[in-house]
Amino acid sequence: MKNKKIKRIVASVAALGIVFTSVNLSPAFAEVVNNIPVIGNVIKLIEVDNYRINKNGYDVSIDVAKINGTGNKELEYKLNSKFKEEGKKEYKKYEDELKKLEESGKKSNKYAKTWYEVLNENDNTLSIVRYNYESQGSSDTTRKIYNIDKKNKEILTLKGMFGNSDYVDVISKNILDQMKERTKKDSTDAYFVDDTFKIKEDQGFYINNKNQLVICFDKYEVAPGSSGLVEFIIPSNIVNQLMK
Repeated sequence: MKNKKIKRIVASVAALGIVFTSVNLSPAFAEVVNNIPVIGNVIKLIEVDNYRINKNGYDVSIDVAKINGTGNKELEYKLNSKFKEEGKKEYKKYEDELKKLEESGKKSNKYAKTWYEVLNENDNTLSIVRYNYESQGSSDTTRKIYNIDKKNKEILTLKGMFGNSDYVDVISKNILDQMKERTKKDSTDAYFVDDTFKIKEDQGFYINNKNQLVICFDKYEVAPGSSGLVEFIIPSNIVNQLMK
């Protein structure tokens, strides 16, 4: 059953309408308003709230998104509750930081922005990404990806897709091989992992528009900050082997 499910997930890509609105971005990020022609059902991801801090050198903007039109109200409630919870948690973190800073009498300049986007979509999957960008001297970017199985109307995870297979070991080895190959071709393309490297069971991922599994890492997670957000495409033959 899982094999059929994953095959549907990586089936042929076709367009389906998404409407996403993101506003109040800083000059560092362009304002994005996408209106894509609709084919079939309408899935919307919109900004419904925004938490702001603009005080004593802190410039923080946290968007809270909401999704609807998936055809599964329970799934939408689960995701929307998570999005709201994330926004409140992020706001509380910066609020506490600022409070401690004010109590110490020190000053600091910090910019932070959190927002949601549609990362990718095909006939079977919809990937939503939550970005968090911080700048205080140096900058850092992290992301959390939510993958939705549109056919079965449920959240996808690597563990759910591959079951009890040894996907962690198999995918980790392939990524490690890719890292070594990249470094061999370009010595500046380096990674600070060793041969014991393993991905997490819940490692970030998405299915790209070529039906390939893409494993994602945050800035500084496996490589220097200059590499930014790092991604590795897992060959189809390896994915197919894991499905057997």
